[in-house]
Amino acid sequence: MKVAIDGPAGSGKSTIAHELATQCGLMLLDTGAMYRSVTLACHEQGVDTSDAVAVGEVARRVQIAFGTAADGTQTVSLDGRDVTSQIRTPQVDKDVSAVSAIPEVRDAMVEQQRALAQDHDVVAEGRDIGTVVFPDAEVKVFLTADPAARAHRRALQRDIVDADEEQRILADLERRDRLDSTREVAPLRPAEGAVHIDSSSMTIEEEVAQIRGLIDEARGKKASSEPAAKQVETTEAPEVEARPAKVKKEKEPKEEDPNDFFYDTDMREYPLRHRALYLATMLVCGCISKLFWPWKLEDGEELWNADGGRMVIMNHVSMLDPVIIVISDWAHGRRMRPIYKSEFDKVKIANWFFARVGAIPVKRGTADLKAVRRAQRAMQRGEDILVFPEGTRIYSDDQEVTIHGGFALMAQLAKADVQPVAIVGARDGAPGGNKPLRPHRVFMRAGKAVSFDELGVKGRKKQAAAMEKTAMERVYALRDALRRDHPGKM
Repeated sequence: MKVAIDGPAGSGKSTIAHELATQCGLMLLDTGAMYRSVTLACHEQGVDTSDAVAVGEVARRVQIAFGTAADGTQTVSLDGRDVTSQIRTPQVDKDVSAVSAIPEVRDAMVEQQRALAQDHDVVAEGRDIGTVVFPDAEVKVFLTADPAARAHRRALQRDIVDADEEQRILADLERRDRLDSTREVAPLRPAEGAVHIDSSSMTIEEEVAQIRGLIDEARGKKASSEPAAKQVETTEAPEVEARPAKVKKEKEPKEEDPNDFFYDTDMREYPLRHRALYLATMLVCGCISKLFWPWKLEDGEELWNADGGRMVIMNHVSMLDPVIIVISDWAHGRRMRPIYKSEFDKVKIANWFFARVGAIPVKRGTADLKAVRRAQRAMQRGEDILVFPEGTRIYSDDQEVTIHGGFALMAQLAKADVQPVAIVGARDGAPGGNKPLRPHRVFMRAGKAVSFDELGVKGRKKQAAAMEKTAMERVYALRDALRRDHPGKM
């Protein structure tokens, strides 16, 4: 089985191909990364990318391979060293189209690509997969999107929020479109029989679902034709009786993650049994927490009376923190989704439960665009998102703190205000605190929400930085005020 995905730069080919590889049991063949690797090798070796002969020699010498990182993402190695991040720089962006247009480079890369795919079911993405590399692919897709949408996606991928920088990305994409479409060797064009998909207004899940349908259809046709082929083999060459075993070993498509429904659906639209589970969880956790750690959210109207969803940020001192703020939100008719580190998903029951109470996992240390989009859509639906920018529980005021600013990007994309909340008392004997578990009063306070308009800063990158600073300053100001009003509470 070969799945060929072609399309212009920034159309989302890599993301979609990765999802299909994971869900359908295919080997991911990122051909664009291979041309980028050749371009990087030229830069590192001081080879002029306009010198076709020299670049062709580099392409014939390099060895490119793919691997898998601990978090499940694909890695790219060049002559045995990891270059996954080095091949995604603006300088490589600038030269890769010219490098990939050199016939000698394309010949060398196509040879490697066909060798990699010889003994595997693959999904490959690039500019000429269906037209040149795998013209016999069972599934061919031409994936495109509006240039502005593609530029915005690439900016998000690189964690860029500056409007001017995004315009430069747009100009570069349009330049590359012209180069890719007009080059003499393997120009960018839809393959014969390719299905056209415009992803400008589609979610990743919708794109993957549509292509999976094409894959399932192709597999069905392949399976229906196999009995006749086996009959011929048995009649004409009985000695190859073992060949059907290979068919049995073919990887079946992976089932969709059932948790995706809960991550991407309005919590008020969950099936009845799951809404009942959520209600029971809120009641049980609310009663227990109120009994053992009597808590109160002061000035809660700042959050409860909000129009639309908000990005709620807090200081983090114990495992009790997310529980009581979520319960408080629920008790006043709102729904809140905590963002949690995906490491917890290694415990299956935790993964199952967290999804059904609205929590969204995020892969820390990566640009987890799936989590960003889920949070964005949740706030646009009117749900609140809870983030602890400190990233981990803070057991002492002397503990070094690193603020993770992804919350500002999420709020910016959703056009949502950021709601600062502080908590004290939970460190003193609450679950996960730094003292033995014991009853203790806990206080929270909601401050005035921060809007991007009030920051007085232009440019999305500068706005995000200003939001991170201003919002966290308000969290700590609220915390200090709570300590003054409730002496002894940490």
